[in-house]
Amino acid sequence: MYSDKKNVLQLVALLKAHGIRHIVLSPGSRNAPLIHSFAGDGDFTCYSVVDERSAGYFALGIIQALNLPVAVCCTSGTAALNLGPAVAEAFYQQLPLLVITADRPIAWMGQKDGQTIPQTGLFGKLVHHAAQLPEINNQEEEWYCNRLINEAILSLYNQEKGPAHINIPLSEPLFGFNTASLPAVRVIRRSKTVTALLDVAEYRKRFYSYSRRMIIVGQLPPEKGLADVLMRLAVDSNTVVLADNLANIPFGEFPRFDVVLRTASEKELQELTPDLVISLGGHIVSKRLKQFIRSASTCEQWFVSPTGEVVDTFQQVTEIIKTDPITFLQKLREEPSDENAALRDHQSAGSNDRSSLFSKAWKNACSMTTLPEASYSDLYVVNKLLQQLPDNSTLHLANSQSVYLSQLFSIPNTVYRFCNRGTNGIEGSISTAVGYAAASDRLTLLLTGDLSFFYDMNGLWNRQLSSNLRILLNNNGGGGIFNTLPGLNQSNILSGYITVTHNTSAKGWAEQLGFTYLAAHNAEELEKQIQLLLNPKSDSPVILEAFTSIEQNSQEIKKYYQQQKNKRL
Repeated sequence: MYSDKKNVLQLVALLKAHGIRHIVLSPGSRNAPLIHSFAGDGDFTCYSVVDERSAGYFALGIIQALNLPVAVCCTSGTAALNLGPAVAEAFYQQLPLLVITADRPIAWMGQKDGQTIPQTGLFGKLVHHAAQLPEINNQEEEWYCNRLINEAILSLYNQEKGPAHINIPLSEPLFGFNTASLPAVRVIRRSKTVTALLDVAEYRKRFYSYSRRMIIVGQLPPEKGLADVLMRLAVDSNTVVLADNLANIPFGEFPRFDVVLRTASEKELQELTPDLVISLGGHIVSKRLKQFIRSASTCEQWFVSPTGEVVDTFQQVTEIIKTDPITFLQKLREEPSDENAALRDHQSAGSNDRSSLFSKAWKNACSMTTLPEASYSDLYVVNKLLQQLPDNSTLHLANSQSVYLSQLFSIPNTVYRFCNRGTNGIEGSISTAVGYAAASDRLTLLLTGDLSFFYDMNGLWNRQLSSNLRILLNNNGGGGIFNTLPGLNQSNILSGYITVTHNTSAKGWAEQLGFTYLAAHNAEELEKQIQLLLNPKSDSPVILEAFTSIEQNSQEIKKYYQQQKNKRL
């Protein structure tokens, strides 16, 4: 029987799954749930050493003898401190020592409770990774706990070997041992650096074993080579590539996939669910796509990362593939072995099989979506701007509504797209665009909302303003996106404290700084002023302030999604 503590069960199950079978145990009450669970499982070889300082070095001896990772486990308080010398030795000898320290609940820190010291990050830079496990109370905390343990174990081998620390708080009662078996746990594997064709052979075999394959591309800088290899992979009828505009991939086979996921029925979503997901790149704009994959019953999910970092955006990652995406996908696409070719041909032949219709299902679903046809509003303004973007220009997008609305439209392939999605904050959008324009000869256009603009308008107080800078400011008098969020839009303090309605204009500030200032209050004015905004021959930077309405914009967005939903009924 095992401990009833869910974080203990995750830890024990994952150590077993990762092949860490040698455990050095020092006695204590706080770590009794761990001791009981390890020592009572015949798959582990357990050693009892009372003195923690000796126990740490004892574990190093086992590592040296077996060339395998070994765990050492102790109770809370100064017991954990006594493992410090062995941790330092493991760090400098590059030995994979996994330190597991039981701890008191964080609420009792500094409350004069016995054996309670700050154990989070106790060993500082002497470990490759330090994890503070949660006490699991819900499904999200269980996923988080699982991910933290996987990360700590994987760090024992990342690039060079070395120690890692897992601190596990345990609340009383401690001595419930009523769990008959360990839970099924998600194991994250990490490949060695993938460089040769031979390294990809096993991945290719697994890739072609699935007939519902999806590649998701997050934010990336412009890179033609990646687009080419993705297009070759997508020729296969069982492979779907989803990339939003910030991926800088001229790949529009599945336009407005976010709209599909917002409006599709449960039956349709089942037909669109992949078996294998490969993800690469940075942030993904579509919240619906993230929710869809998180709830999907996928078999495998691979994240391709040059650094090998553990990124689990979809909460289902099973493999971290340590290489650059172009190298991996090129080799994945190269002519497979006879066995895999036969498997692929067999899949293609089964055209009546549900699984062979994967790409077709996505194409049909996306073909039902249409471009927004809105009255004058933020949605209308974004549409008009993106329709007329000059070739070989650069588009910077502010966060919030600007970047979300832009996903509903196609952007010319030669236009580079950027947005500060690393943190998704509203600050700095102007400053980033100004810096880009100063260092580039491309026409540089920033699409921004009013709160983002006024928050960072000191970014225009800059000696390096370039005449190739263009700004389209959607000024709807507040934080318009908040009016579209269900629940929040019912708040009686919305306008005063959340949307922060205002009557501010950029006119005086822009003209004082030497901008050519333009304004539009309706569709006719907008059509005329956009031509002036995009004129590449202007000898000064240009700003177009489009005055719209929060309420009108909210209505147009709701109307659009309702129309798309009605089409699917």
